[in-house]
Amino acid sequence: MTGPILVLGGTGLLGHATSAELRRRGRAFTAPGRDALDLARLTELGGHLDALRPAAVLNLAAFTDVGAAEAKENEAAATLLNADLPGVLAAETARLDIPFVHVSTDYVFDGTKRSPYVEDDPANPTQVYGRTKLQGETMAIAANPRVLILRVSTLYGPGRPQRPAYVDAILAQARTRAAEGGGTIEVVEPPVSSPTYAPDVAPALIDLLDLGASGIVHAVGDGAASRLTLATAAVELAGLGDRVGVRPRPEPKTALRRPAYSVLDTSKLEGLIGRRLPPWEDALRRYLEFTR
Repeated sequence: MTGPILVLGGTGLLGHATSAELRRRGRAFTAPGRDALDLARLTELGGHLDALRPAAVLNLAAFTDVGAAEAKENEAAATLLNADLPGVLAAETARLDIPFVHVSTDYVFDGTKRSPYVEDDPANPTQVYGRTKLQGETMAIAANPRVLILRVSTLYGPGRPQRPAYVDAILAQARTRAAEGGGTIEVVEPPVSSPTYAPDVAPALIDLLDLGASGIVHAVGDGAASRLTLATAAVELAGLGDRVGVRPRPEPKTALRRPAYSVLDTSKLEGLIGRRLPPWEDALRRYLEFTR
């Protein structure tokens, strides 16, 4: 194939970062919007790929609103985007014999482990989002054994979609408090995860693509942080720590079941591309410098 790299989900956090990285490297790519390519029309995807003849397909599209996925009326949409779509794309890319990269999540794990999860640890999602993402992994591997599945976690970064990432939601609250003269924001302490800066994932994704890597690979910021730790660091690095405090609050009894611990081990990533992603604290600092 001699066409451009096809980036699906180009308006999301990772899609925005990946498009920027491809542009920086001078690589031909296309990231069609919904008006040009409706991903819900699964039966038409093969025809689109035949017409475009892409060099590779990067599936960064997903139903990522974890809470909304629990609603019965959203289950079909979550299943279509998170499970059915990657299965169809995997089959079509196998037919065309072109590379396929699919992005998944730490939420495929149940959070009962207390050391970083490796790629072949048993998956056991506890909510609809995680279950549909795991289904997507399974369907993609079954349809295209050469698929590369990249698991990410707690993404944030520039070009964020309409629904703000956790870091941005915390910063918005803190800046509001600061503008009002100071105060405190309350956050739940768990879960513990691997906060990940989308512009750090994109170069690793493209390097793995160029290596012809396949299978499941974890690509997250190095280290671990609870939501409380992440929120406190964001407020401090934003220069608001002298006016805004961060304190824990009890987790609501009706809270969605998120994995209490979903830190991902990135030894496999390091073995493939020679590096891990930067520590989450360093990434957060760079993001705050970018947004000032």
